[in-house]
Amino acid sequence: MAWESMRYILVLIIFLTSSRVYAESDPCELNTYPVKWKSDLSHPVTYELPAIFYKSSNSKVIVSVSKAIDFVERNMATHKPYLENAKAFIVSSLSELPKNKLVDHSSLWILTEGLQGQELNKAIHVMAGYQGLFEGVLLNNDATVSINDKLIASSNAAYMVGKYPEPVHGLNYVHKLVVSNSDNIVFSKCWLDGK
Repeated sequence: MAWESMRYILVLIIFLTSSRVYAESDPCELNTYPVKWKSDLSHPVTYELPAIFYKSSNSKVIVSVSKAIDFVERNMATHKPYLENAKAFIVSSLSELPKNKLVDHSSLWILTEGLQGQELNKAIHVMAGYQGLFEGVLLNNDATVSINDKLIASSNAAYMVGKYPEPVHGLNYVHKLVVSNSDNIVFSKCWLDGK
């Protein structure tokens, strides 16, 4: 469980700092790492409202609120107070969404400006919880996907791991998950660790 929490924090740190790193020195920009596994994913071509979505360029990953709450309740850790609070916040926010609405998940985050300690940890884990939710539901073949506002029935996932020659804060192994359809990135996640 501690590793899972650390992984979420590392993912968030990479995500938040990636905009400050030049493309030529950003290990997450590369797609040449060895592929550890590949998978063909299928997607339902309908979804029920209310639902939330994750947007990436011209694609959206859409998850109904009922599936989202079920996934969070079954999978999100609660062994620390800020984790328990983040999980409760996500479930509560999802439960309060108006019927017949499709909502950008980022509008449900907690603003981190001025937060410290447990409240900052809670806010960070709300963001990480949503990322984990979309990743998990997508890899479980339960997320609806649209590209250019057209629903698609399938995509491909690839998980890569490789060593980056210029360590970032002592971390030199890059883990990258990319879900795509043709040349369209549906979902991507990148994190670094020491091995």
